Parts: sequence; structure tokens; C-alpha cells
Amino acid sequence: MTVIFDTAITREELRGKRVTIVGLGKGRTTAGLAQFLVKSGAQVTVSDARSREENAEGIARLGDTPIEFVFGPSSDDMALADPELVFVIPGIRPRSATILRALQRDIPVLTEIALFFRLCPAPIVGVTGTKGKTTTTTMIERILQRGPRRVVTGGNIGRSIIQDLDTITKNDVVLLELSSFQLETLGMSPHVAVITNVSEDHIDHHGTRESYIAAKRNIVAWQGPKDIAVINLDDPAVVAMHTGSASEARGYSLTMRPRHGAFLDPSGRLVLSDGAQQIPLIEARELRVVGRHNIANALAAAVAGQAMGVPAPQIAGALREFEGVTHRLQRVDEIAGVLWVDDSAATTPAATLSALDAFDRTPVLILGGVSKGVDFAPLARELSRRARAAVLIGPAADDIASALDAATAGPRAPHLPIRRVAGLADAVSAAQALAQPGDVVLLSPACAAREDITRAKTIDAFNSADERGERFVALVRELAKGGPA
Repeated sequence: MTVIFDTAITREELRGKRVTIVGLGKGRTTAGLAQFLVKSGAQVTVSDARSREENAEGIARLGDTPIEFVFGPSSDDMALADPELVFVIPGIRPRSATILRALQRDIPVLTEIALFFRLCPAPIVGVTGTKGKTTTTTMIERILQRGPRRVVTGGNIGRSIIQDLDTITKNDVVLLELSSFQLETLGMSPHVAVITNVSEDHIDHHGTRESYIAAKRNIVAWQGPKDIAVINLDDPAVVAMHTGSASEARGYSLTMRPRHGAFLDPSGRLVLSDGAQQIPLIEARELRVVGRHNIANALAAAVAGQAMGVPAPQIAGALREFEGVTHRLQRVDEIAGVLWVDDSAATTPAATLSALDAFDRTPVLILGGVSKGVDFAPLARELSRRARAAVLIGPAADDIASALDAATAGPRAPHLPIRRVAGLADAVSAAQALAQPGDVVLLSPACAAREDITRAKTIDAFNSADERGERFVALVRELAKGGPA
């Protein structure tokens, strides 16, 4: 059963309210939300089951904001003593004991993103999907910046969006990257919703693939007949997600030609179709980002731009100039004929599979980190056929190794060298030894850098996929100078 945290409330009703925010984390969402609530006249308490020391980063983000903190194992009980409203940050399970106690006591439970949807005066474009969210969101941002409206971007990308509410007008457009954590309890949908694809992810949080997809579906579930859903026609799960939604569907495809949407034609051109005419945009080879999945991302972005009234020449120009997003198939260097690529943002096996398709070179993969509870078997089967070797790091190394062993078992199975190492520096050294001229070394871990809920860290103590990618880039650049990795 879906739990919706979507209490109707105005900003004026926040004044004087006793509000508890459950969860601090690194503070990106909590800091922005707390500052907004304080500015609105609320009395704010932030609770977190971890110690004050473990919350140092989040506390620093809040600065001198006048709020109360409650830390430690008994923090939730103390924080729920007398609040009139409870906010929960993304990643806290909606059926956690703390949230269930609040609901049982009839205390309204909300989220930052739900409050923003309630109060935002501007049209909202939302983007979700298992992979490609950030790249597609950034592509759309570049396109919308060439249109008539000012663009405000936030959500799962960058800082808390609610901090910008005071400056947003009805003449702007808000662009949100939305994760399954943000969507799972949301009872509203954006005016334009983009779904890139759906595969297994965050099973450790949602429990089942079905629950994960149900969370994602909220991006279109509450749309009305004047809203638009931009859907990937090449992904049956995405097409099924739109079933029952009242919105207009505009599709995009690498293999089909939708009447309303965008497609890749046989000559390799990206084409917009508005029902009456087909408008060529650019050649796929003009894109500066590699891989067929990025062609699909560009098609999705083009349809979203068209839906928001951006002319086709401006859409084409934005796509032609888009240089990609850091830590997503980012070329770092070529050393002794071996290309080194940072794809640290690939935190699922599906994302790593897309990375394999982006290069004609034989790959040496650096895999591992913290598993999200997904199945590594399909990735292992593909690696057994296509990879030169696999270098494994982090807590998920055992699970990945087991999947690779199964994929390479039997007398006719291909041989795949597997190296388990202690950390990323050792992984770079091992990959250098295994790679041959003409190969590509891919940091495409198929795992998180640290677990979303428990915040358990890898042996390298990375706080994020970005930090992991930055470390990899530094190691490769040191290697290029002739130093040790």
C-alpha cells in the first residue's frame, strides 16, 4: 500500500507551528527546508539517530539557523513529543517506526518536495528514471535556458529547491530531477514529466522491483489532461507506467517513429515530430556525449523542450553544445594507448551495461562499492563475453565475484581475470597492469559509494559517487605524470 505524505497547507499556516524534521544526513535537503520553515515563522527541531559528531557536515550546513537539535538513539521519541507537523527527508523509509508513530498520533507528515509542489507558482518539469536522470535534466536545463522563461533547477540535483521559492514567479519554469525516494510519497505530479527508463535500483530501500516502479510512477500518476508525459517507447516498463494517467503521452524512441515526440531516423538524425510535421534537429554524431543511451536522453530532452515552447533551432543548438556531466562517461586521459573513463555515477548494473555499449574498445572494469540489493547476474554474463578483466572493490566485491564466477563456470565458458583489491588506488594499479593498448579502463562501479539509509561507507570512506569519481580522476592524472596510482 502506497503511503502519501501530501497534507494541504499554505505558507501562512506554517507560522508558529512546532515542526520536527526527521533526519539530517549531509544536510542538503534538511538545511534548505529548515531555513525555509524558520523564515516562514515555524519553530523547528531536527532529529537524527546518529550522534552530533556523525552529523557534523549537516550541522555545518545549517550554520546559525535558529533551530533545536536532538541526536542519538532516543532522538525520535524526544522529537515526536509535541510537534504539530513532521517532515521526513528523502531516504527515510515511509514505514519506519518513527513515521508510523507520527501517523498513528494523527500528526501530519510531509516532505520538502511535496511542500514545494503545493506552494510553487511556476510550471514544473520533472525528470526521473533509473539512469540518465542527471544528464537528461542538465540537457533540458540547457534547452530551457534558450527559451522565454527563466529556469530554476533543483530536486535531486544540487541544493534544496524550496530555498528558491521566494524568488520564483509564475513566469519562470522549475526543472526538478526526482528520485524514487522523493516520488514515493508524493501525491502530485509535474506539468511535464519525463521518464528515461526503469530497471532494478534501490531494492534495499523499496523491498521489491514493483514497489520501486510504483514510486517512480507517481511522476505521472497525478497528472491531468493538460499535462504532458514524455516516455521512452523503447522501455516497456516505462510505457506501462503511463497506463491510467490522464496526461497526454509524447514518446521518444531509437527504433520507432512516434507521431508526437522524437526519434532517431535511419540516417542517424534526431527528429522532432509534432503530429503535423517532422523537424530534423541534429546528426547523432554531432552530440558530444557518447553512447546510444545519450542519444535517447537527447531525444527526451528535445521533447520536453518542445513541450515548454522552445523552438526547434534553439533545441538543436543546446544539444549540439552540451558537453556532458562530470562522472558520467567522462574521458579522463589516454595513457599508453589505454583510454581511462570516469563513470562513477553508474551506481546500478544497468548503468554499467550502458557504459559498455558506449565504447568500441575492450573494457577493463573497476566495479564495486555498496550494493543496492540488485541482481549482478545479467551484468556478469555480459562482462564474461566482452571484458578483458574485472577489478573489484568495496563490500559488494563478494557478490559481484560470485556472479562473475557463475557466468564463467563450465568448460566452454570464457575466462575472465578477476582481481579483488583493497581500495581505489590499488584498483587503478591493477587495471593498468591488466589493460592492453586499445582498451578502455572504466570506473563504472554498478554500486553506490555509500549506503543511502545506513550511510555505511566503503573502505575508501567515500561520501558520494562524485567524491569517488574525483579520487579516480586524481589517481589517473597522477598515473599520466608517471607517478604511482
